[in-house]
Amino acid sequence: MKELRRNMRFVGAVLVVLFVGLAGWFAMTVFTQGTIWASDVRNTRLSASNSLRGDITDRDGNLLAHTDEDGTRQYHANTAARLALSQTVGDTAGMSGTGIETFYSATLLDISTSLLDRLSELFNSARHVGSSVQITVDGPLQTYIAGEFPAGYRGAVCVINYKTGEILAMVSLPAYDPNALTGRAEAEVEDTAYLNRCLQGLYTPGSVFKIITLASALSNDPNVTGQNFSCSGEWQYEGGHIVCAGGTAHGTLDLKHAFKRSCNVTFGKLAYQLGLERLRATAERFGFNENFKFGDFVVYNSAFPESVSNMNGLVWAGIGQGEVLVTPLHMAMISGAIANNGTMMKPWLIKRIANSLGATASTGAPQAYRQVLSESAASVIAGYMYETVQSGTATRAAVKGYTVCGKTGSAEVSDDKTVETNAWFTGFVYDEAHPYAISVVIEGGGAGARMPSELASKALKKTIEYVG
Repeated sequence: MKELRRNMRFVGAVLVVLFVGLAGWFAMTVFTQGTIWASDVRNTRLSASNSLRGDITDRDGNLLAHTDEDGTRQYHANTAARLALSQTVGDTAGMSGTGIETFYSATLLDISTSLLDRLSELFNSARHVGSSVQITVDGPLQTYIAGEFPAGYRGAVCVINYKTGEILAMVSLPAYDPNALTGRAEAEVEDTAYLNRCLQGLYTPGSVFKIITLASALSNDPNVTGQNFSCSGEWQYEGGHIVCAGGTAHGTLDLKHAFKRSCNVTFGKLAYQLGLERLRATAERFGFNENFKFGDFVVYNSAFPESVSNMNGLVWAGIGQGEVLVTPLHMAMISGAIANNGTMMKPWLIKRIANSLGATASTGAPQAYRQVLSESAASVIAGYMYETVQSGTATRAAVKGYTVCGKTGSAEVSDDKTVETNAWFTGFVYDEAHPYAISVVIEGGGAGARMPSELASKALKKTIEYVG
């Protein structure tokens, strides 16, 4: 009998632990995923709501979306602005899953309003108006960048404040017109136009990933800055070979010159010297293979290989090829962390939420995400990125009167080179008063990174002018 009681107590204790664990898991899931669930287009409370959606405004209060008295949803009157902001603002049909209209639909409709408030509105014959959402994005800046994007190309541009984490621009092309969405079946838009490439575009980074490889080398070998490397334009190794752009032989060079000239041979050798474990550890400290949970939006997970079958996989990973993937927002965060003394800030999009009476319900605030690198190592990388803009591969990214640091990249997207490479630039303005980081990717932009560097220069200059 005593043994039976003991067994029953044990089973009871296990059940209690399981119940508490399940309750804790459920509470945590609701906390981290509640906004996504509430905003899902399949949420029947959203479709049944008779509320008028609240306004969506940019950081300066410019109206991006509002609802007429008859319930018609209206977007920016300017077509160029409406298209440039389409995936950021979204649409009421829920076609852009990352847009404010979808992700914050429960807030815009204010479906959580109490029964007493609804009864009051009913007796006063007032139709309920949802909360308004102000975002950190600068509408005119995003419109300008979209207008300067090379005609006929697809891609993305992301600009953030690396001191606060505010997203200032999130351009994704092709775009679409939310005014045209009278119904899902009737919508005629360009293929992938609903995709927000800043958040959902997983791209091979190419040479912009050399920032990570350099960070790993600095973190693991204090003498690496004094090491010389030999480049004949090609490196043959067991299982494969790697070449520099155009077969250029860089000769004997140190790490700084290898970085600013984007020497593939040097960084392939550096990856081999580091080994997969150390390189992956650095990449993961910067956020690769991590399930980002930022609250304001969903961003896809950047990837670095967990394992490689041979030396070839390691070498190519070191120059950002193979299985390495990154989103443009994440790439801007990486550059921002270098500028911010090794501290990566948590990106955020919602500046303020106010109820129908104008009272503030919540506001966004800067929050550090993680110290990804030592201040000394970040300073070295910033110096190398400065040299890259001054006299390396990114001279076209310079902005007169400001210190711009950056890195270019050409990412191969086909094994047989039949598809033009994607062109990258990522970097920042090294200025306390203008702490802006940027990433640009142009699909099929080709080698040399001329187009993304020039676009980055224009975008950073206009960010300084518009945002201050």
